[in-house]
Amino acid sequence: MKKILTIAAMLFSFSAAFSQEAPADKTRVLSLGPSVGFGHTGIRNTAATDMFKPSWSAGLIINYSTSENIGFAADVLWSLEGALLDSADGQETDITLQYVRVPLKFAYFFGEFEDDFRPKITIGPSMGFLIDAENDAQSEGTTDVSASYEAFDLGLNASIGFNWKLGENMWLNTDLNYYTGFTAIRTDQYNSNFGLKLGLAFGL
Repeated sequence: MKKILTIAAMLFSFSAAFSQEAPADKTRVLSLGPSVGFGHTGIRNTAATDMFKPSWSAGLIINYSTSENIGFAADVLWSLEGALLDSADGQETDITLQYVRVPLKFAYFFGEFEDDFRPKITIGPSMGFLIDAENDAQSEGTTDVSASYEAFDLGLNASIGFNWKLGENMWLNTDLNYYTGFTAIRTDQYNSNFGLKLGLAFGL
């Protein structure tokens, strides 16, 4: 809980600073709003077969455009990750990892600022703070395995998508995201996920 409050306070300060410092220039825009995501999550380098496991996320998005085509973004997300594994003997194991995830992204926007539809690409680091881990095995039931996983996860997040202007100072943010972990969550095992994220951003 302390980690969640600390991250929220940092991002609130971040948004407040930019809203005060940004000049009255239409190419410099600060926006924030809610987002939700759905996709597939897995863990690389396990001995078992990685099956489809749905991933979910929900949280806050913050966007800041420094020019017509360049911007930066930060998210604070509750993210449900993990893997559904099928071993050689036919036993399924459902690993559920809950993170507070904070992606920091560099964004390039195509087109002009006045356009209602603007494609974009983003890339940047993503930090994950583990808040819970459970292992649900057919033979053993559900157990808490938080102590078996690293408390911090770091990797690279990349996306393609678009922003669609819905009205004055309101945009629909749509992104296809891919994440690959750089730091091991267990010995030689890494997070990996892919999914769609939708958000509403309101200009400040």
